[in-house]
Amino acid sequence: MIFADTNVLVALVDERDRLHKVAKRDLKRFVEREVAVTSAVLTECLFLLPADYLRRRLAFLLEQLGMVAVELDAPWWSDVFDWLSRYAEHEPDFADAQLAVLSGRDKAHRVWTYDREFRDVWRRPDGSKIPLLGSQKR
Repeated sequence: MIFADTNVLVALVDERDRLHKVAKRDLKRFVEREVAVTSAVLTECLFLLPADYLRRRLAFLLEQLGMVAVELDAPWWSDVFDWLSRYAEHEPDFADAQLAVLSGRDKAHRVWTYDREFRDVWRRPDGSKIPLLGSQKR
């Protein structure tokens, strides 16, 4: 399963975003795979896409691509808060913590993101690298 990060979804729906072309190109590579979105990522998207037409584009994208809504199984908070504490000096947010923890629940999970911290700093709760999708060189 692929977990989409906020920057991917924002770039896909907002053609003014600097990552729009990269995200569209990556989407063509991943379109046949199951892509999942957490409510934390969706919340960030709605904050960053305040215009109604952008929110409608986001809804259309989620529906047309058959994106799956996923959440961590309860009780999840200790894993997420432990992860946030481990990387506190890098100021990760809740959505990033969820993605890191979710990626560690199954070794086949991948995170589709353009955040460098996922590549350079952050790890799964077990310390292993977070497998990433998405063009890393822009």
